[in-house]
Amino acid sequence: MFFGLWFTPIVRADSPATRPVGKLPHLTIDAKNRQVLVDCQAVQADMGLEFLAVVTNTNEYEALVRSEVKPSDLHLALLMLGMKPGQPIHFSEATRQWFPPTGPPLQIEFRYEKDGRPMTVPANRWMRDVKTKAEAPAMTWVFTGSRVTEDGSYAADSTGCLVGVVNNELSVIDVPALASRALEARSWERNPDLMPGTGSPVTMVLTALDAPPLGAVPAATPSTEPAPTDAGHAAGPGLSDVHIDQAKVDRLRAHWEAAVAPHRDALREAARAHYEVIAQLRQEQQRLIDEADQIQRTIDQLEKDYQAMTTPQPEATTDPAALAK
Repeated sequence: MFFGLWFTPIVRADSPATRPVGKLPHLTIDAKNRQVLVDCQAVQADMGLEFLAVVTNTNEYEALVRSEVKPSDLHLALLMLGMKPGQPIHFSEATRQWFPPTGPPLQIEFRYEKDGRPMTVPANRWMRDVKTKAEAPAMTWVFTGSRVTEDGSYAADSTGCLVGVVNNELSVIDVPALASRALEARSWERNPDLMPGTGSPVTMVLTALDAPPLGAVPAATPSTEPAPTDAGHAAGPGLSDVHIDQAKVDRLRAHWEAAVAPHRDALREAARAHYEVIAQLRQEQQRLIDEADQIQRTIDQLEKDYQAMTTPQPEATTDPAALAK
């Protein structure tokens, strides 16, 4: 596949020289931090969500953000991080069942401003359950890569499918579980409590969770950005009579730091090993499925040939009278 695109490596003035940063239209590649940052805008979905992100002027009515980025540019940016696309949702003729999307895992966050405050939240927090209105749980996405059409073009460039929250074989990035696109089956809608207004600038941050090709993933550093405020409890004088028990919060955070933080590297290694093992098992599963499909096609062809050989055919005749009839 050829991506006829420009790529300019740069080093920002405010970045260490050891941090390679690259630019493509409407996105930035941060190789050291294994991240792709995509320029987006918030949109107001009118129905159950099918997408997390789409290209501007496509399916904005069922997405959370829109972007001018070209889907094949996003694909190229992920390749530049050393990621290899997996496989979109697919159906096996041999087993007569659907198999979920596979690929290297990604974490997705949104950076934006709301009520004058900088925010960084996991993308799932912009989603809530259609029925219960509860925030969506933590989620992981996978880099599947979009389909390539018969004429050799990248399908997502035509459809505008960037990141899905239900399965779509044309999306660049999908969820690693079977999730129907049927409107009545969609579980998530936009969460207006955390989302900024329509058209607000948003940076979608994609972080690779798989092992980098060289070296180790740098340890995460604590965020200095303020945590998002729950709806109805915004900071500021006179806005609410409700106050948190700060001493209790501090004690719980200290407990977490003592019990969890020392194991950060081990947890990261365990998560990486988990995704690698699952990915390799799915590759082996797919190899067997492909073998079974090939056998099934051979069986189908032999059955067709056998039917053709054993089905009685009209006898040929040279009798002029019979031919006249």
